[in-house]
Amino acid sequence: MAERYHRVRPLFHAKVVRWICEATGSQRFERALDVGCGSGHSTVALAEIAGEVIGVDASPGMLGQAQPAVGVRYQFGRAEALDFAAGEFDLVTVGSALHWFVQDRFYTECRKVLSPEGALVVYNDHFTAHMQGSVACKRWMRTRFAKHFPPPFRGMRDIDESKAVQGGFVVARRDSFTHLVSFTRAEFIAYLMTRSNTLAAVESGRESPESITGWLDNELAPIVPQDTCGEFIFKCNLWLLNGRAGTSEMP
Repeated sequence: MAERYHRVRPLFHAKVVRWICEATGSQRFERALDVGCGSGHSTVALAEIAGEVIGVDASPGMLGQAQPAVGVRYQFGRAEALDFAAGEFDLVTVGSALHWFVQDRFYTECRKVLSPEGALVVYNDHFTAHMQGSVACKRWMRTRFAKHFPPPFRGMRDIDESKAVQGGFVVARRDSFTHLVSFTRAEFIAYLMTRSNTLAAVESGRESPESITGWLDNELAPIVPQDTCGEFIFKCNLWLLNGRAGTSEMP
């Protein structure tokens, strides 16, 4: 799964990095921490604007796929227990992972490891269920895919501002952008196999990867015919959070 995730997940991180610079007004950071770094796409992108970047993830499989890069290192760790010194980073990022965190504990840990003037950037990129020029894909995602593979329980995908405030942060800015990802049917199936819906079906023993792939191939044949590509619409939501005045010192 980790290898497939690294291979097929959309690469949009360069645009996020440009947004970070524009939103914070800083073109360069000394040390950045990427929490929930997965296979490292987001971490490597941060190396363009940070002197040193550390990627942290709770999945050894994901870290095993993480690609080396100058100024980048990875380590096992959890968002709710960041094993770093107080004020060690001037930038902390979370890309498409917040929904797996216990948010109030994460914000407390994040406030600790950030410098008083540091920034927290949270972003979430997701497939909108839309395929450009086709209504069939959205209908299929809602009426067939989501019913066949119900999503497992997970936390909020977006910022819970009350928890952020309790952790010492305020939302300074929010934005979003859309982008197109070109997939053949086989590539789209591989992407769908990395979603929590299908992963939960495999982990529960209800389905095998082979049975899911076969079902998806049959279902998607009319939507993405053989030897063609579809343009799938993804949306990225972004938040910039700063420390609240008077909360630079944690108890």
